[in-house]
Amino acid sequence: MNLARTHGAGPCLPALALALTHAACATSYSTPSQQEPPVSATSSSAAASSPDPSRFVSQKSGAPAVEVRTTATNAGVSVTDLAFENGTGGQTDAYLLEPQSGGSGAAIVWFHWLESGSPTSNRTEFLDEATALAGRGVVSLLVQGTLPWSQPPTSVASDGQAVEAEVVMVHRALELLRGRADVDPVRIALVGHDFGGMYSALAAGSDPGVAALAMLAPTARWADWFVAYWQLEESDEAYASGMASLDPVTWLPELAGRPVLLQVGSDDGYVPPDVVADLTAAIGGDADVREYEAGHELNDAARTDRATWLAEVLGL
Repeated sequence: MNLARTHGAGPCLPALALALTHAACATSYSTPSQQEPPVSATSSSAAASSPDPSRFVSQKSGAPAVEVRTTATNAGVSVTDLAFENGTGGQTDAYLLEPQSGGSGAAIVWFHWLESGSPTSNRTEFLDEATALAGRGVVSLLVQGTLPWSQPPTSVASDGQAVEAEVVMVHRALELLRGRADVDPVRIALVGHDFGGMYSALAAGSDPGVAALAMLAPTARWADWFVAYWQLEESDEAYASGMASLDPVTWLPELAGRPVLLQVGSDDGYVPPDVVADLTAAIGGDADVREYEAGHELNDAARTDRATWLAEVLGL
């Protein structure tokens, strides 16, 4: 995440080139409060309550309204830059990738990472992977995150609402895909990296219709990173306790019986072994945990494994 750096003042979403290249883009974050890798918030005060899916209810039902901006086609893949109604009164930017030759019924919602200074710290991160899978008939929706990309964490009250809103947004993204004639609603997976993986865990845990979940280098609790890198209103313990009901480790047990892939790097200071152990325990017997000789960004081997795993769980 490189959160020890000073960051730009506003978000920037790159325009999609016809050849699907990644344009450089400065991303907005709050100045961090610490420069060392975080310590997991595992105190007894952070014990989670029972998951409550009712907190992720959208203001609207059915497929969301969509505003199409531009559409480009390259090598048999149609890429649409759009915004969709996100369930909390606003819109979320996304890219929709469709195979021109027709879909296989499988679909994926992709949620990106946070990486200071990286041109892929936004909805462009998974464009290459989604393009490759479109060649196998997969329809993909790549969503843009808000907290903490353009909205810094501040307090339990504010951040709890923001996390809930992001999960509702992912639910609306799922409904967008389920409303398509070329998508089989029981063959939709979620893929998320870093904070995107954390939100994806909550969305999958609260939606039994999600077929599979792939998490790339997430942490187990919001306090692990928010406490370490931002100035918050509450004490560390109070913040951890207040956010516990929304922690990934609270929601991952809800995926029992569904395939879950957890990819981590052996050199990732943001996701230490104790956090990996907590995530693995929360997933339970269905956990497919794979470690790579890589940092937080992971590597090509992880990408290859992820593509193979997604093909298997989605029946490609």
